Formats: sequence, structure tokens, C-alpha cells
Amino acid sequence: MDVPIRSLETQTIAPDTHVIRQLVGEGVAPVATHVNSMVITGSEPVIVDTAASVHRDAWLEHVFAVVDPADVRWIYLSHDDIDHTGNLLPVLDLCPDAQLVTNWFSVERMSADGALPLDRMRWVNDGESFVAGDRELVAVTPPIYDSPTTRGLFDTKSGVYWAADAFGSPVTHEVGNIAELDPAFYREAFVGQQLMIGPWLSMVDPAKYQAALGRLQALGASSIASCHGVTLQGAQIDSAFELLTELPYREQFVWPGQAELDAMHEAMLAGAV
Repeated sequence: MDVPIRSLETQTIAPDTHVIRQLVGEGVAPVATHVNSMVITGSEPVIVDTAASVHRDAWLEHVFAVVDPADVRWIYLSHDDIDHTGNLLPVLDLCPDAQLVTNWFSVERMSADGALPLDRMRWVNDGESFVAGDRELVAVTPPIYDSPTTRGLFDTKSGVYWAADAFGSPVTHEVGNIAELDPAFYREAFVGQQLMIGPWLSMVDPAKYQAALGRLQALGASSIASCHGVTLQGAQIDSAFELLTELPYREQFVWPGQAELDAMHEAMLAGAV
């Protein structure tokens, strides 16, 4: 079965900062989810995450409509999940002057699929930074994640924070702003998404978790972009942090089961008739 995925219009969220957007699952499930990545077109352009391989040609077209591959100097991987690394090898080939920025554990986990070029690599840990021409970029772990290798990225020049899988939410249809979604739907969808990627949240010390939230909030991000959601800006960021404070006290996310799978099969068959 072909994966129902389509490219959306690239969204500029700050000067020199562009979200490459894809939407997955339309017409198959009640909700769809984004698989986004980001391009920073400063004096030393940065590609942030490389999406999934299933839509490679379209993704490459959209990325290189924003930046010439010969100009790319950095490729930042927030973590090693396949929907963030799916086009890494083609991008390394197409961008010969780019360095890969990640961390040791990501490299260890990806090594099962083959060796990566250590001579084109820089490792940054949580709180460490690197200079990409006209800006300093800081690796900052989001408060919620589903991979131990996850490191978000904060651009000290633009104020944009790339949150990896955190801060995302399913959507009912293509939207460019969460204000286009029903508020009640968005609230539950946002909370549910965080609980899904953080099944350990019910076991955390709330005080330590709140400290992690406070650390991120203190960055004062002007925009929070993520792989699986709509970019948040302004008061939307404050509202998102309020929702995040609830998570240690919420019940764990209930995964879809066989009944939901059967319903999806029926919907697919009905659409084929």
C-alpha cells in the first residue's frame, strides 16, 4: 500500500527560517500528522532533520527550492528516528560541504545500517552549541521525547526552537495555524500526542519535570516548530506550556488496537469501491 503523504507549501516562520511540511494519513484515518523538517538559510545554511524516505523526491525538491545544495554547510539531526533520518545519505551526497551535527548515541544507533562519515561530523550534547556563520545554534533537549538521543535546536538569532517530536499535534485537515482547528480538539490532540511520545510521564518527579519545562521556557522562543505539528508563535507558546504542565497528572495514552485497525480496513475498502 502506498503511504498517503503529500507535500504542503513551505512555510517561512522567521527571517531565513523555513519549515518543509508534509502531511501523512489524509483520507485513511480520522486525523493526519505532519512530518516536517526545517531549513535555516543564513550565511551558512542548515538543514534540520531529513524527513522520511517514502516521499524523497518531493522532499528534496522542496528543500532545494529554498537552498542550493552546494551552499549547505550543516545538517542537524534532532535524533535518529527514521522519519528524521530518511534522506540523510542522499543529502550528504548532494551537499558535499556540509557537516553532520548529531551526538554519539545517535551515531551508535544508526551504525547498524552502515557507517557514517566521522570526518564530516560534529557531536553536540545538551546545552552545547555551534556557530553556523551568522548565528549560534544551541542543542536543547525538549521536556518530552521518545528517543534518548533527542536534542532540539535553538537559534539564538531568530528565536526559533526546533522541538523534534515535542509540541506536535494531529490535525483534522491541512492548516497553517492552530487557530484554524477546533480548540477542544486541539487541546486533547496536543496532550495526547505528548503522552504518546512520553509514556514515562506518569512516572516522573513532577518537580523535576517542571524544572525542565522552566529551562525551555526561559529561552524565550519566538516560534516553536516541530516535526509533527503546526508551528506555534506568540501566545500559542504560552498556552502550550500550560498544557504541558498537566502531563504528569494525566492518564497514559491508550494506543489504538484491533478495533481501530478493522475500522481503517473498512474505510479503505469503502474508498476503493
